[in-house]
Amino acid sequence: MALTQRGKIVIAVAAVVTAAVLVLAVLAFTGNAPAAIQEIVDKATGKPTPCPLTGELRAGGKGTLARPVIAVKVENTDEAYPLAGLERADVIYEEPVEGSITRFAALFQCRDAARVGPVRSARTTDPKILVQYSDEPLLTYSGANPKVAAALDEAGVVSLTETSAGDAFVRDDARSAPHNLFVSIKKLYLIAKRSGADFSLPEAVFRFDEEVPAPSKPRTSASVAFSPSNVVGWAWSKGRWVRQLDGETMRSESGTPIAVDNVVIQEVVVTDSNIVDVAGFPSPDVRLVGEGRAWILRDGRLIAGRWRRSSLSNVTVFETKRGDEIALAPGTTFIELVPKDDGDVTFER
Repeated sequence: MALTQRGKIVIAVAAVVTAAVLVLAVLAFTGNAPAAIQEIVDKATGKPTPCPLTGELRAGGKGTLARPVIAVKVENTDEAYPLAGLERADVIYEEPVEGSITRFAALFQCRDAARVGPVRSARTTDPKILVQYSDEPLLTYSGANPKVAAALDEAGVVSLTETSAGDAFVRDDARSAPHNLFVSIKKLYLIAKRSGADFSLPEAVFRFDEEVPAPSKPRTSASVAFSPSNVVGWAWSKGRWVRQLDGETMRSESGTPIAVDNVVIQEVVVTDSNIVDVAGFPSPDVRLVGEGRAWILRDGRLIAGRWRRSSLSNVTVFETKRGDEIALAPGTTFIELVPKDDGDVTFER
C-alpha cells in the first residue's frame, strides 16, 4: 500500500523526534543533557545530579540543591581583610574596578556560608557575568551608582540588598564601615524563596572532565597582574591552586586557605566608562562579548587557548587553539578578568 504525501511527512517527523529523544537520552545518561532534562531523568533514575557550577556531588554523595545561583559582591582591599566565605563559593570572578583595584563576585549554589563579605557595591560588569547563569540572576550588594542600578534592572537582575533582604545582613561592630557588612547565604535563599524568585537550576556554563585536555604543560605557579600595582599570585599545592597574598597563602577569616581546583585567566578589553566614583576615578567598562586569549590552570598544568562569547545571552566558551572546548576539573573555579592593555600574565614550572 503506497503512502500518501501526508503519511510520508508524518513518518519523517516521527523519525526526527525519535532521533532527538534518543540523543537527549544518551546525553542525560552521560550527564550532559540540558539542566531541565537532566534533572527530570536523574529524578526518574534515582541518580543524583552533580552541582552545575562544579560538576561534583555535594558532601556525602548528595545531588545538587534545587536552587539558583546567588552572587555576592565582596571587597578586595587591605581594609577588608580577612575576607569571609570565599572558601565556600562554587565560582569566584575577580573583576577590575576603579583605582586599579579589584573586587570579587562570589557565586554560591551547592554550598552555604554563614558569613560572606565584606559586601560592597555593584558594577556594570556584574550583570554581564551573571546573565550566563539565569535570565533573572540574584545579586547581593551594598549599593549601586544610578547608572549601574539601571543596568542591573535592564538585565533582569534581582537585587538582594540591606533594603530588600535586610534580615540576611549584619554589621560587624569590630570592623570599620564600609568594610563591616556581611551576609548569610542560607538566609538569602530563604528571603529569595519567599519573594517568588525563580528557583530553577542555573544554566551549565562550564564543561567538566577528569581528563586534562591536550595539549597542556606542567606549571606550579602563576602571576596575574591587573596593573603594575595589583599583582595576584597562584601556587599549585596539595592538589589545588592556592591564592597568594604578598607571597604568602591568602586565608579567609576562618583561617582556611583560599584555594580552588581551576584558575581561568580571561584577557578582556577594559575601557573607561562615563561613571565616576567619589574620588574621581572612572569606573571600568569590561567587555565580555567577543573573543580573546585565555589560560586555564588545572591539575598542576596549563592549557593555553582562547575564549569567545557571541552575545551576553550566550555563555563564554573556552577553547584550545585547535578549537576544542577546554574542560575544567570537577570542583571550584576562580576566573580572573584581566585587562588586555594594562594586565600581564606569567607562569613558572
